Amino acid sequence: MSGCARIIDTATPHPAPRVGPILANQVGDLLSKQAQDDKDGNRFVSVVPDSCAGAAREKDAPFIVDHHPEATDGGHWVAAEGRPVYVEEIVAVYAADFDARSAITGARSALEGCRTPFTVTDMKGREYHFSMGVAGQGSPHSVIWSFHAADWACDNAFVAAHNAAIEITTCGSVGGYNVSALARDALKLIESLANTKA
Repeated sequence: MSGCARIIDTATPHPAPRVGPILANQVGDLLSKQAQDDKDGNRFVSVVPDSCAGAAREKDAPFIVDHHPEATDGGHWVAAEGRPVYVEEIVAVYAADFDARSAITGARSALEGCRTPFTVTDMKGREYHFSMGVAGQGSPHSVIWSFHAADWACDNAFVAAHNAAIEITTCGSVGGYNVSALARDALKLIESLANTKA
């Protein structure tokens, strides 16, 4: 005859984290008007060495996912000003205690740690060999960086404020896309959503 053991669960329930001022169901509103949120472009899925993942990986982008978002979304568009530039937008909403300044500081630090050439593989299995260019510029709410190969260049931005973040990657055969303007627009979008009742 086996005995009965009583198990008493003493775990204290914890409420779900509060999300705000931007709500999780507003995550799609963080995408620009140009973004087609029903499909992604040919994202960079892996980066070697891993110390440069934050600089270039677009699938599970470290600057976005490492802060444990409550909701994410993404979009893709092509800027056809002369030669095409392919733009990816990765957006996230976090709990109310998200530290946007710390996220920007962490991104700057990660970019400063990527000083070696790195290899990126895209969703189609193609490899690109890049070198970092200018990194760390921006504002208190953004960081901007670039990297380039012999025939391909990318200019990127990471923007964080309130409880939201937006990463923008722009790549094409000619670098120099005005990612600073996209970063300013992204910050305005975050500010607008944060100051609007859902």
